[in-house]
Amino acid sequence: MRLIPRMMTGVAVLAGVLGTGCAMSQTETSSGAPLARQIAQSANCGLTAPGHVHLESRADVDRLEALPGRSLPLAPLREIRFDSEHVILAALGQKPTGGYSITLAGSVIEDEVLELKVKIQEPEPGMMVTQALTTPCAAIGVTASGWTDIRITPVENNR
Repeated sequence: MRLIPRMMTGVAVLAGVLGTGCAMSQTETSSGAPLARQIAQSANCGLTAPGHVHLESRADVDRLEALPGRSLPLAPLREIRFDSEHVILAALGQKPTGGYSITLAGSVIEDEVLELKVKIQEPEPGMMVTQALTTPCAAIGVTASGWTDIRITPVENNR
């Protein structure tokens, strides 16, 4: 009859050992809010290189005024409470036509890295699009704490 308690102890020890090797991940803030939310999107944010820009203050937002060809609305970005939230501009870089966009699909903090999962839309072959250079981006509000690095990852097959 002592076999069952020993098996249970063995299972508990194995679970503890396996659990300590797993990375900790976080999908919401301590108050239950999402780690990230999309604030705005634009086909012409003015960022000609692909990548991201981290905005930590209203002064950083004000610097965006000077971007040539920018149509990204700055008013929603100026309303951010920068003590608890920052803004990430996720940019696709310069594109030869319209029909491109980027949107937030999810977020997670793992090992102090904030991963923003994004869906990237591209025009289908033969699709009618505007014939103008574009600089698509998304403005994403993110929690200001709990991470030290950021990674933007396209969602595989946009799912």
